[in-house]
Amino acid sequence: MRSQILEIYFMEIEYKRELTKSYMCVKTDQDFLPFEKEILTRNSISGILPVNTTFADAATVCWYDITGMQAFDHALETEMMDSQMLTQFLVSLCGTLERLESFLLDPGHLWFSRESIFKNNRDGSFWFCYCPEGKENITEGFQKLMEYLLTKIDHKDQWAVKMAYHIYDQVIKEGYSLIAIRESLTYDNVAVEPVPDRAAENNRVEPEQTPHQVEKEKAMYKAEGKTRGIFQKVIEHFFLDVAKFKEYRKQLAKKKEKKNEIQPIVFEPEEEEVKMGRPTVLLADQRKTIRGVLRYEGNNQLPDLKIDTFPYVIGSAADCPGHVDCATISRHHAKITKVENVYFIEDMNSANGTKAGGTLLDYKVKVSLQANEILEFADEKFRFI
Repeated sequence: MRSQILEIYFMEIEYKRELTKSYMCVKTDQDFLPFEKEILTRNSISGILPVNTTFADAATVCWYDITGMQAFDHALETEMMDSQMLTQFLVSLCGTLERLESFLLDPGHLWFSRESIFKNNRDGSFWFCYCPEGKENITEGFQKLMEYLLTKIDHKDQWAVKMAYHIYDQVIKEGYSLIAIRESLTYDNVAVEPVPDRAAENNRVEPEQTPHQVEKEKAMYKAEGKTRGIFQKVIEHFFLDVAKFKEYRKQLAKKKEKKNEIQPIVFEPEEEEVKMGRPTVLLADQRKTIRGVLRYEGNNQLPDLKIDTFPYVIGSAADCPGHVDCATISRHHAKITKVENVYFIEDMNSANGTKAGGTLLDYKVKVSLQANEILEFADEKFRFI
């Protein structure tokens, strides 16, 4: 089993993969309080990642079950945040805050970062890490998250843009609280529920929405009974005047020029790959022999895949460049990138796993590809040539 270690907010993160499970392991010097541990282990709290703890080297290791999910930053590599995804995020956040209150758990222990929030691949809902302690001020964490999300908003979707900037306007105010923001997004005490999966709608290009279309869409959601109690005050508050909206964009652009902290974290190939037993790649040999093709060698008569764009995402979703029409392949199963004529493969926390040269890949770990290497996506086999 291979792993990748990353330090974020002074916590060590290690991704581990088993045959049917995938985990994010967080090492910290604090442990849950006894009543917190009992609540978290005895109850399945929707919106909170299931967690168990172990002890190693005088530290607590929190094992978060992330099976069937993708980290927020990973999910936003393959799709922009439109109004539906932003709505799903807000619905999930509001519902999770309410459930934490009902279990007497402190919302200040939620960890807001693009690496620690996960999107469920099945229904599009979002799940959060409940940590033994707040590693940073919760308001600062949510503000940083919103600054990142503003860079990922689909600017063709004006409703999503104005909603996101309104939330950002609230979080930069002194003394704001998540509870207050939640109350501004809901108008009654009806529990909100996750929005259903958008898999069937991923290929449709959404036109720019007018207020009339938004009202029509709201009525449709209400008729389906899936998103009760979230849009009335949202629409009342989120349509900012154009001048204020432009000013926000200017401020964000200046901030992005000053610091580059908003960039998603990418695991670049370093010395640990050599330690993992993979040989040094000779660039000259790669240029001579690599065609950039995945030749199918399975039993289902699937077509070969030509790697002609980067990142090259392999999956069963129709919008994947490497589309594989197979039930065992996840919608976004794995991706291939290229750096200076060297190809790298990375599993995207697929349900049935990715193997390179017979080795099962952990989530968020890049490995270099060798000529004629066998790649296995679930039970489908390809040769890299």
